[in-house]
Amino acid sequence: MESKLKFWVSAAFVAMLLGWTNSSSAELSKPIPYCLELKELNNYAMSQRRFAPIIGMPKEGNYRATSLALTGWMNCSFYGTTTYTCDSTELKSHDEAARAQQRIAQEILNCFEGTWAEAPDQMGPDFVVLHPKLGPASITLNLDEADGGTHLVRLILFLRR
Repeated sequence: MESKLKFWVSAAFVAMLLGWTNSSSAELSKPIPYCLELKELNNYAMSQRRFAPIIGMPKEGNYRATSLALTGWMNCSFYGTTTYTCDSTELKSHDEAARAQQRIAQEILNCFEGTWAEAPDQMGPDFVVLHPKLGPASITLNLDEADGGTHLVRLILFLRR
């Protein structure tokens, strides 16, 4: 009996190593394309100079360019000196954007490996709020409608005061 158990445990381990897993497990282990930049952005938020090293030239209104864009995101910029924002790719429907918002929230939590959590008491129907366990930053993931009726997820990382 014990040898059969060892066999199945070994077989499961080999299957896992070879990638013979169901798609939900595979999704969880997929690399997050923007994780390194997001961690770097968080490190700037916790530094003495905050975002100063990555804030660029003025743009329209109070927006400023940034030298640190998140891979796979569009229109990354600063609003003032304490708010970083990026847009997802455009999506066809509100429902598709809502599913993307939940996926992105999980990706961010996975990227930060347990050092961030959802703040459900601060969330609403169209936005997710994430806070670090330590540190001055917060992230909101807002649903928005773009020109032409398409939808997107807007990531906003800001410093709390």
